[in-house]
Amino acid sequence: MSSIYKIWAVVLLLAQGNDVLGYRPVVQPKQQLTTSEEPSPWYRTIYSDKVELVTPTVIAGVTFSRKPLETADPLEPWVSLDKQGSPKTINPEIKNGRTKKAHPDYSTYFKNVYTKTLGYEDLKAHNMDYGDTHEELTFEDEDDTYTSLNPLIRCTPQRYFNKGLTQNVPSDPFCTPHEDSMWHVGKTYFLTWYTHFFKDEHSNEVADRVRVHMAYVKEKANEKGMLKREPPSATFFKSEWIKNVDGVFPVEVLHEWLQGVRTRKVVISVQPEYVPDEEFDPLLYGVFVFLDEGSKVFKHTKEELALRDAGITDDKWYYVAISIPTMVILSLVLMYFFINANRSQRDFSDITNKTLKKKHRVLGKVADMKKFKSMKNRPYSELPTYNKGSSGKQH
Repeated sequence: MSSIYKIWAVVLLLAQGNDVLGYRPVVQPKQQLTTSEEPSPWYRTIYSDKVELVTPTVIAGVTFSRKPLETADPLEPWVSLDKQGSPKTINPEIKNGRTKKAHPDYSTYFKNVYTKTLGYEDLKAHNMDYGDTHEELTFEDEDDTYTSLNPLIRCTPQRYFNKGLTQNVPSDPFCTPHEDSMWHVGKTYFLTWYTHFFKDEHSNEVADRVRVHMAYVKEKANEKGMLKREPPSATFFKSEWIKNVDGVFPVEVLHEWLQGVRTRKVVISVQPEYVPDEEFDPLLYGVFVFLDEGSKVFKHTKEELALRDAGITDDKWYYVAISIPTMVILSLVLMYFFINANRSQRDFSDITNKTLKKKHRVLGKVADMKKFKSMKNRPYSELPTYNKGSSGKQH
């Protein structure tokens, strides 16, 4: 019936004037959504009476210092990091009454630990004598005034990975990136470390400020595992002093860091403020990554991955790949000329005669063979013959 109504509507429109050329249903325009809008600044009250303005910042698609929800939502998405340090959004879900992919639990890794001593007067325990004392560890929650504004998963020793030639060296203090990760030019990656790792052994206080270093390193095929830092000029990046509380630093890979080559290996390290510059060793607790020019269609081949696993990470593997077939061809050419030069002096007659004798050895008389003893020999004239003119008949 609806089609009949549409036909009548067209007829009525045509009857009203000659300017109407046809009928077309009204199409409502779709609302366009954009993700380019930046979150607006907001204010909050901290430490009971201190008001501050908070300006959200978007880095690599992750919004830092976002205004929290009025009511906490256990299913609110959170941001994790892959092995390279690239962010990925995790959406919690409830299955069979349990929350899957829930927000990370940091246990006591970021709590302050104190030893509390209690006496008889404090406890008045029935099984304590007067003058006895009891000691126990007390965990005090950290000040999350600013850490609560960090949406990224935090680094803890539980998330350390193994590195080194035999993959048996813990990656402390780093969680991302993993050793030998590939960082591409133009992309932003997050360096994360365990903040309580940088604790002054004299004061037992966690460093308030740290600084990130990046330096070039070399690794030759015959020096696998013997990484050496170049002269002081090899340190091509040194950040300002930053707060250690979050344990995160975004790194945007710049093209000029490659210095004209496609791939360079670098070491990334973090210097706490209580370690002087002259005593800081970037290789002591550094993590090694590759800076790569990158390409939309770039992909490592199995041969390249095998060479990288074998420790051949510089340009010398090209020379090895070229020299092997070259030596094989050169050996074949030399062998050819050697055989032709000594052709007149070669004599294999003894070997040839010996082989021929084996092929034509005499087995004995046919008449003496057991298989042919019962057979009678006939003259040649008695053998059947074939006459062409007798239509194929035999005589």
